[in-house]
Amino acid sequence: MSSSSNPYRLARNVIPSAYRIFITPDLDTAAFAGRVEIDVDIREPTTSLTLHSLDLDLSVAELRAGDTTARSNVPEHDETYETATFSFDEELPVGPATLEIAYTGHLNDLLVGFYRSTFTDEAGVVHTIATTQFEHSDARRAFPCWDEPSLKATFQVNLVVPSHLAAYSNSPEIASADLGDGTRSVSFAPTMKMSTYLVAFVVGPFEETPTLDVDGTPLRIIFPPGKAHLAELALECGAFSLRFFAEYFNIAYPGQKMDMIAIPDFAFGAMENLGLVTYRDTALLVDLASASLTEKQRVGEVVAHELAHMWFGDLVTMEWWEGVWLNEAFATFCAALCIEAFRPEWKTWVDFAIQRDLALQVDGLHTTRPIEYEVISPDDTRGMFDVLTYEKGGSVLRMLELYLGEEVYRDGIRFYLAKHSYANTVTTDLWDALEEVSGQPVRDLMNSFILQGGHPMVSLENGKISQQPFAYGPSLAESAIGTTWLTPVFTRSLKGGAASRHLLGDDAIEITDDPPVVLNAGGAGVFRSRYATAELAAIADHLDDFAELERVTLLADSWAALLAGHSTWAEFHAVAKGLGDQNEPSTWTSVATAVGFVNRALDDERREAFVDVVRGLFAPQFNRLGWRSHAGESEVTPQLRSIVIGVLGTIGRDEAIRAEAVRLFEANTMDGDLARSILRIVAVQNRPGDYETFLARREKAETPQEVQRYLWGLADFSDPRVALDAAEKCFSTFRTQDGAVVLGLLSANRVTGPKVWQYFTSRWDEAMERFPPSTLSRLAFGVPTYISDEGFASTVEKFHHEHSLGGEQRMIDQQLERMRIGLRFAEAVREQI
Repeated sequence: MSSSSNPYRLARNVIPSAYRIFITPDLDTAAFAGRVEIDVDIREPTTSLTLHSLDLDLSVAELRAGDTTARSNVPEHDETYETATFSFDEELPVGPATLEIAYTGHLNDLLVGFYRSTFTDEAGVVHTIATTQFEHSDARRAFPCWDEPSLKATFQVNLVVPSHLAAYSNSPEIASADLGDGTRSVSFAPTMKMSTYLVAFVVGPFEETPTLDVDGTPLRIIFPPGKAHLAELALECGAFSLRFFAEYFNIAYPGQKMDMIAIPDFAFGAMENLGLVTYRDTALLVDLASASLTEKQRVGEVVAHELAHMWFGDLVTMEWWEGVWLNEAFATFCAALCIEAFRPEWKTWVDFAIQRDLALQVDGLHTTRPIEYEVISPDDTRGMFDVLTYEKGGSVLRMLELYLGEEVYRDGIRFYLAKHSYANTVTTDLWDALEEVSGQPVRDLMNSFILQGGHPMVSLENGKISQQPFAYGPSLAESAIGTTWLTPVFTRSLKGGAASRHLLGDDAIEITDDPPVVLNAGGAGVFRSRYATAELAAIADHLDDFAELERVTLLADSWAALLAGHSTWAEFHAVAKGLGDQNEPSTWTSVATAVGFVNRALDDERREAFVDVVRGLFAPQFNRLGWRSHAGESEVTPQLRSIVIGVLGTIGRDEAIRAEAVRLFEANTMDGDLARSILRIVAVQNRPGDYETFLARREKAETPQEVQRYLWGLADFSDPRVALDAAEKCFSTFRTQDGAVVLGLLSANRVTGPKVWQYFTSRWDEAMERFPPSTLSRLAFGVPTYISDEGFASTVEKFHHEHSLGGEQRMIDQQLERMRIGLRFAEAVREQI
């Protein structure tokens, strides 16, 4: 649908160029008063103008053009399109004018727009914060505006706040005046030309790190009081990322300063507001002494992701929301690129393969979707913020980078950003830039992965590679999986030599590498790999000769083949047994995932026998790794230790491991990398009093990560009383940002999950009102695990079909399809164990 025919888009007869925003929040009453002055260009004669407004009480508007002033009639609101129309008695003159509107609003609790957040300090005092979250279409909740990404303008923010509170916005503070009544006015410099969804302002009791000069850009980390010791990694990574991206893009950071601020209540991981990036606290603040590597990686990757957006998203922005995938996918790719340089020992590209596999697990469903699809209403955009946008999109970009070559790809990106700075683009603008620089068929290649759902399965058989669509099972309705791809494929001989590059289409390609051959050499291809019988036998004894990323990919594809019914448990088990002693947590993650799902599929008798199988796989790894770190071991080895101990202590029921986990838990001396596994092992034993200890320690936790560990750990208790009490606390006690997530985790428990699902679906309407809209799809997290009871699965399916989540319903449909796949898998695997 064109922009002119889309009823959710505004007419282009009046265009904004600059906003001056004046807001006075009242944190005690959760209200705010505002006024906005908007410089506009009236492009054709009109007697009315329409802009976006939602949940605001607007006064009449005043429009000044030259020496004339016109006052509007009372605005007319359209709830469907979230607009306000101001009509004037006289025709408005063509040319420049200034529109002024006064209004009032409420600080909501939905974590969108201009909203309220709270925290309790060490003395038990509750403090209130007013903060913003405008992506994707919620600036209209804070000030009337032309709330579309293509209608860029400058923004100058002015706040009146209590004198003892700090205030921040996108640009540096340029003036502050004491008003003599316990408040002060704070003014900020105008921003660069940018989209409304990037505007931000925050008011509250905060502290800051000393300003760090990063080649002329002031950088600070901002946080609730007492958290300064948790800001070290974010500050270091922020400085590194700003320098890395300025060099990579060959463009200086476009903002005037960079503040990164931790918000106690935040629905997403972070938000790329120019100059004032807002974060969930777990994604910015971390104790380096007690955190796990995964928790440190989370901070590093989110910081790098958001700072990449300053160029790719903020400086150059999608024209409309169907292009948001490219913003997020490119930031995902860039974050991995940056963190690989920042901390090579973290092996980010290896870990990235597991994230790609999570996306392919969804993309192998008939309910998948194209990465880019038509967006008409803002609600349609909600379905964009998923693993297909971030992880599949980022993986496709990584695949393209390696196919074109890193320097050629980078030069194409530089050309694109330089050409479109401060403007808006569509996806094909990037493909045009990369084609111009590389001379390769980038558009055709990328369109085959972006404009249709699914991905191929590339087979190696009799010296030839070919491809066909991959799916976990037959389609019971219309399928979104595509039919043909233009796929970059690298192959290499295990006898040595360089990898061979291929561009695989409809016709098979004969390869010339000397057998045995690795398919998906380098492990970056966005496809499933299939080795025919002879080719699989040829590589079976050579897994040590695979690169680590290739082994990760092989295990992930082997698990996918097992789940799809293309192979047997015995074949998967043989591959897992051949892994040897490499300290590769990403490889063993696929093994642990498979073992966990098989365990769910079995009845009690078969589950007893399966314990020995699990111990046979994981005990040899534990025997060499033990509980304690060894001198000289890699930084990722503790992650593997945690996986191994976690599996043996839960599914493997190893009594010695369980006893040691309890000892460490009772002494409260849990190492960061092992803490999550220890809590899981303790919880599955359902000892009296442990649930209450989890809750008490969560309340007293000193780091965001510790809070999260105990909160998520509640899902591992299989006592119905405990599970239902935790579920009730999601409605009454836990932060709303966490409620839907914890309910989803609780509902995935093998024993008590169905009871939790029944509990929260009985309170469905309340859940819809209480939890942030962007988190509601997390309620279906447990659905794919309901693979042992056909009758219950049908009940679940019926409920979720009758209770649509609108723009996020596709995610629910995907979980339901995964449940059906799981039911078929469970039936098959029971005959194999």
